[in-house]
Amino acid sequence: MPDRGINQYTVPVKDEELRAAEAHIARLEEELLRLKDVKRDLQVLGEEHRRLRRSAEGRVAKILSAPFRFFRRRQLTEAVEQDEYGRWFARRRVSAEEAAKLREQSRMFSYRPLVSILTPTFNADEQFLTEAVESVIAQAYENWELILIDDGSSNTRVRGLLENLGQVDARIRTGFQNHGGISSALNTALARAGGEWIALLDHDDLLESDALFRAIELLQNDREADVIYSDEDKIVHGKLAAPMLKPDWSPDFFCTHDYLGHFVIIRRALVEAGFRSEFDGAQDYDLLLRVSEKTDRIRHVPRVLYHWRRTTESTAHNIRRKPGALEAGQRAIEEHLARQQENARVTIDWETHLYRVRREGGTARISIILNGAENADRDRIRAKTNFPNFEVVVDLKEATGEYVLFLDSDLEPLDENWVRAMAEQLSNTKVGAVGARIVSSDDTVESAGLILLPNGKVRSAFAGYARDFRGANRQLQTVRNYSAVTASCLLTPRELFQKIALADATGSLDFARDDKVCVGVEYCLSLREQGLRTVSIPYAEVRRRSKKENASTMCLDLQKRWPKMFRSDPYYNPNLSRERADFSLGMS
Repeated sequence: MPDRGINQYTVPVKDEELRAAEAHIARLEEELLRLKDVKRDLQVLGEEHRRLRRSAEGRVAKILSAPFRFFRRRQLTEAVEQDEYGRWFARRRVSAEEAAKLREQSRMFSYRPLVSILTPTFNADEQFLTEAVESVIAQAYENWELILIDDGSSNTRVRGLLENLGQVDARIRTGFQNHGGISSALNTALARAGGEWIALLDHDDLLESDALFRAIELLQNDREADVIYSDEDKIVHGKLAAPMLKPDWSPDFFCTHDYLGHFVIIRRALVEAGFRSEFDGAQDYDLLLRVSEKTDRIRHVPRVLYHWRRTTESTAHNIRRKPGALEAGQRAIEEHLARQQENARVTIDWETHLYRVRREGGTARISIILNGAENADRDRIRAKTNFPNFEVVVDLKEATGEYVLFLDSDLEPLDENWVRAMAEQLSNTKVGAVGARIVSSDDTVESAGLILLPNGKVRSAFAGYARDFRGANRQLQTVRNYSAVTASCLLTPRELFQKIALADATGSLDFARDDKVCVGVEYCLSLREQGLRTVSIPYAEVRRRSKKENASTMCLDLQKRWPKMFRSDPYYNPNLSRERADFSLGMS
């Protein structure tokens, strides 16, 4: 393989513009937050009234019946959930009866490790903290310990509550320290933990009763796993909303934000280095980035097992509530990349609050291949491309570049830096193919990546949506791993392409074919067999000059070759819609 790091250009940075944009957006967000706060005044007053009526001792006494009350409260909540997601989740969560059966099943597991749940507290809402503890006590898997460490709360009622919690269940352990920050409290909890596995739980969030069970169930057949995460949602005004139905482990997507979320279970040996206070606000993210450098055995349980409470103080409400969190995450990624010896920096998209890794791309020559193009097409591409070293040719045999960029002749770049944005991704030697966002002539998305379906169909992600649509959980506006991208616009190292093309005994891997979807799938899945990933980026856009239907494509021969990938596309959650492939809820 050629060295992709030789001869480098520097991506221009306009620091003053970035700082001005950040300040402007921060001011706008503060105005929005003030409006939100006014709307929440009545709710806050109601919560204060309820807290005044309940003593810490009274709350603790109710915890003793937590497993029973937890399910009763849940059933009442289900009865009032009238929105689509509420109904969807109610059909899928385990009932009290099912949880009892899971409890009996877990007692028969051959591997029943102790899980230490770390929960730091600081002036916690008494009701929320109590409910969080209740959700732990209600766990179907029983071999756990909950370590509650208070980080110097000034609210003496919270201290009294914690002291009493330690008397409720022998598996609950409490401790107190002077205020040192969340990482300090987590490290104190970690030092007291006796489990082989470490789990993280915020003091105001909730676990589903089968949360620990699902993780330990996975370990019965996959003892090599090192990290386990699940899907999650938010608690907004007492209702469950905003589900995050995640892909399997996606390293490039993870460098845009901590999509693994709060409920993560990690093998103890990988956590020994502890949490770092200089990354408070993004301490979990920093830890997981360091863990990902040591293992790729990161497993996903595609069930909503964690409920992240959206309060006015949490980043779930708005990241600007903790203004240092974004910057801490940015530094965590930069240090992660430096440890990986990658020449890159990280910027923040202040509209989406997502990170963008700006790798230093080589000035190696790129051959843009326009199959069957006219001279006018080549001139048009040259005029709309700002890159230091490229050529436009009509056949692969003419290409002299280190990279080749296959492009349909009726596609037109929307920004002159499109090649630069794509080339940056190949500076990561673990990426083998890069796709741009293809926009239809009516300014809707034609393709932002490809999704493989069990019946052999391949659909384009977010097809038909407006190009500025954020997508579910902002996934249309960020770098994302996909199983494949279409060959209509695909960048890859020429040497790598030639190696895979020569190995194609059937001759089906012909980028000049009209069927660019199946060609792209075959090429990207062949890359995957070589241990290489595929990414799609929103920062390079090309528009189709002629109208093209967004119908799905059948790739039955490829389904037979890669049945597991089509049965369960790792980058598309099995709970999502197969009919639309738009990351909406699947109703089946």
